[in-house]
Amino acid sequence: MKEKGKVFYGWWIVVATFLIMTLIYAPIANLVSLFILPVTKELGFGPSQFMLYFTIMALAAMTVGPIAGRLMRKMDVRVYLTLFILIASAAFFGFSFSTKLIHFYLFAILMGAGMAGGAMIPASVLITNWFNKKRGLCLGIALSGSGFGGVILSPLVNWLITAYGWRSAYLVIGILIAAVLVPLAVFVIRLNPADKGLSPLSEETTLISTQKKELTGTTQGEALKSLSFWTLCLAILVGGLVVNAMLINLAPYLASIGTTAKTAALLLSLGSGMVIVGKLVVGRLFDKLGLVTTLLIISAGSLVSFLFLMKANIILPAILYTVFSGIGSTAVTVTPAYMTGALFGEKEFGAKYGVVAIFISLGAAITPIVSGAIYHISHSYGSLLTVLMVLSIVQFGLFFMAAKIKPKFDLNTFNDDRAKSEGALL
Repeated sequence: MKEKGKVFYGWWIVVATFLIMTLIYAPIANLVSLFILPVTKELGFGPSQFMLYFTIMALAAMTVGPIAGRLMRKMDVRVYLTLFILIASAAFFGFSFSTKLIHFYLFAILMGAGMAGGAMIPASVLITNWFNKKRGLCLGIALSGSGFGGVILSPLVNWLITAYGWRSAYLVIGILIAAVLVPLAVFVIRLNPADKGLSPLSEETTLISTQKKELTGTTQGEALKSLSFWTLCLAILVGGLVVNAMLINLAPYLASIGTTAKTAALLLSLGSGMVIVGKLVVGRLFDKLGLVTTLLIISAGSLVSFLFLMKANIILPAILYTVFSGIGSTAVTVTPAYMTGALFGEKEFGAKYGVVAIFISLGAAITPIVSGAIYHISHSYGSLLTVLMVLSIVQFGLFFMAAKIKPKFDLNTFNDDRAKSEGALL
């Protein structure tokens, strides 16, 4: 989008949030498995003991999310982001010098705070503030940084661990986070378009007065009193089970149906790429097809992926599983942020999304417990797949209900934006 011969500043916000997700979220969420064996082998504790830090991290993220959402509104965003970026960086520095299990557990608290306050909350809040038109696409681009980070950082971190040890790998990640993201926070990121004398992309993107535009939507308190809000949170919780259950059980499931090691490796690699594609596609679908149709596509993506997964010992269904699961996975990435803005507006968005983010983390935290219980009852991954297919349908029903009973407020600048801004300059 050009403005008086210049690129609309919001696109720099997209780039910055993409890099935040790449360098903070991806190493915390996607690179865990690379460190398990080298750390536990050197320090002499079991993998399950070590992985408890991930649960602690998730709980810390759940706790910090609502607090971060409110802090972001009250603090200068440059100070806020610098603080949480340094917290995330400090967690990796701490891991690199840890010698006891308790050290990892303590620094996991910082890691959870850094992930929620430095990546999850600001990425969604900033995109929502800067974009009405193309909001879905921009959310998809920004949040796909987590998948991109997994793709590019995995070989780098694996090489660092092999060549220099796991401590050096943790240290390099910490340095990268601080060196790249602190300058972005200070010199590039601004919380609202009004801070640059602009309006969000959607309305007529022209210079405006320094007086901030009135945001539409509910307050956090009004949202918390709404049945729609809690229905959305429940949908996201169910979505967490649907998205994460087979991801954490994929390797043993593939082995149980006779999938070759080569095919399994292909699926794991291709799956990361499809997550990136899925976020971009679904973000654009939200903009073009609207809320309910896109939600149906997302839930159907999960359902169809499980059908193909049943035949994943054959290469074509295995590949199709990754394609459709990439679409379905957006139920807990692009969808929560987009729906929070669509149903409850931009007013106090950070505070509202901070609560929603609790249920994203909670879904991931309870998935191992729920999926493990289902497997131990039936001693069959087939039963788990059946339950997940049912939950895919339940997920859509809850999302649909949340959309239908949303609070009423003026959404003209959001809902009508696509129709009235097709002629805007690109």
